[in-house]
Amino acid sequence: MYLHKIYFIWSLVRLVLLGEGQGEESWKSLNVSVSGRLHSIQPFALPCYSFYNGNKVEVNETACALIREDYVENSIHAERPNGYMNLQSEMCLGDPVDQCLLDNTEIPAPEPARGTSCNQGSVPSYYIEVEEISDITAALNFSQDHGVPLVIKNSGHDYMTRNSQKGSISLWVHKLKGLTYHDDFVPEGCGVDLRVGRAITAGTGVSTGDIYNFAHEHSSTFVGGYSASVAASGGWVQGGGHSVLSPVYGLGVDRVVEFKIVTPDGVARVANQCQHDDLFWALRGGGGGTFGVVLEATHRVEPLIPVAVASIKLPSNGTAETSLEWMELMARESLAWGKQGWGGHVAGIYLTYMNPTPDIANLTDGGAAAKSSMRAASEFALAHGGSSEIEVLPSFLDVWNKYVLPGALTTAGVTRVLGTRLIPRKLFSDEAGITRFMDFLKAVQKLGFDPRNLYCPVDTPFVADAATKLEVGNHTRPTTSVQPAWYDSLWVVSTSLVVAWNASYADRLQNMTAIIRATLLAEELTGADGGTYLNEANPFTPDWQQSWWGDNYAPLLEIKKKYDPKGLLKCWKCIGFEEKDILSDRFRCQGKLQLDVDQSIKGSL
Repeated sequence: MYLHKIYFIWSLVRLVLLGEGQGEESWKSLNVSVSGRLHSIQPFALPCYSFYNGNKVEVNETACALIREDYVENSIHAERPNGYMNLQSEMCLGDPVDQCLLDNTEIPAPEPARGTSCNQGSVPSYYIEVEEISDITAALNFSQDHGVPLVIKNSGHDYMTRNSQKGSISLWVHKLKGLTYHDDFVPEGCGVDLRVGRAITAGTGVSTGDIYNFAHEHSSTFVGGYSASVAASGGWVQGGGHSVLSPVYGLGVDRVVEFKIVTPDGVARVANQCQHDDLFWALRGGGGGTFGVVLEATHRVEPLIPVAVASIKLPSNGTAETSLEWMELMARESLAWGKQGWGGHVAGIYLTYMNPTPDIANLTDGGAAAKSSMRAASEFALAHGGSSEIEVLPSFLDVWNKYVLPGALTTAGVTRVLGTRLIPRKLFSDEAGITRFMDFLKAVQKLGFDPRNLYCPVDTPFVADAATKLEVGNHTRPTTSVQPAWYDSLWVVSTSLVVAWNASYADRLQNMTAIIRATLLAEELTGADGGTYLNEANPFTPDWQQSWWGDNYAPLLEIKKKYDPKGLLKCWKCIGFEEKDILSDRFRCQGKLQLDVDQSIKGSL
């Protein structure tokens, strides 16, 4: 408790200095207005360190032991205001000294040497544990009056550093729970002719795993993400929201029918087809942390359905050349698989596919149709000493619990930077396209990307029909605000690099430059027909507005200006971010790397 008070006072002083002269009374007033839910934040790993921002502190042996033991466990990060799954949200990317991390190369993580310093990094200085709408409006008013930045944090699943920011106040919305099932939902303000059928309303802090279980209890299937701790009504759906069931049932944005949100002007609004439809459209793909603080969202769900699953693996000690052969086989088979309704993930040494269509997910044929469909992949894997498991289970929850959940619980505590590209379906339709794709894989291999580590979500709405999508009522806009390439693509190719926890600035610059080169090669592969999933994008992407939203960026910007005219919510390369922001002190942790990466790329041309 004594140390907590020291940190609170230090953070208070720091924020007073950052807040351009506002006094301690202003902070006390804010704390009173949010019923005492304003708290200082220290870095996640601080209990293991002897110095904090240059000041000596006591190591908390008990807390440190727990953190070291669970450093890669998603749950411990998701349930804490200072917990981030991806360490780029904790560290200052542009300054290796400004961070507070543990060595994640072994578990339990080694304890830092005594006398080692821990710094704040990009972790906000304060957070408000949001419980009421008044908490949000108080924070918005404070930000406007005193110029202190705001960020929105949920479960900490963010590759883009948007849910953290040095010197900011974090609105921690993860405690906004609540689940309601509707037999036949009618969006607020709509007539019964716009009823949408069975649906689930989920508070913005409810985890995907909890929604899967809740849906199953109500004889329903929720179309959600691949990690149990992702908050489905948060940034996942606002950025697009792909799922292994998306090929048949659409993206998360195709299925969400209503948001309740507090916009930056401090007004609580309901956004759906019938009211604030422009905001509703923007929230369906414009990205999280941008248009307001979402309180809850309502998602359409499907009945309980059997689901076929194929889990096929190559040996972990296989060669890179074998992985390239495997990827070529995947590319040749994927168009047919897509038409049959398969979705999931292909990777350098495995595939995990699921299919809810009746022709494949047949409980009476012993999985024969599914096995026949996956025969070529199964035979390849077995011939190379791998394994193949193909079956049909009674529900998606059965598939989830057996094939997904065990491997989705320990993905935290790393600095993984992604570069993704939506690959048009036509590229898989002829020999020339397959050759171009394989040439791309070989080119990125030369940049240092091991094909055994390649990962490609196959979660585009490939065969989803109109019945699974929610159209725009007045037909004046595209169906959703995501990059339009989503609806004409088959794969989302993802190149990634893991940055060492103690990497030097030179190493970080080298890694980010390699990611940019891979991104440029992917853009060359697809041309204007491709695009990028903004939730899993390369944060240093050139021409990011076009890459992430295409022609939807301009109308999204107008909607941003309408509901946030003073620009209170600003995050790295979100709607409304400007090139001049790269040079700002607010984004210096990313901006320095952006400028140096750009210079490195130009110097090599």
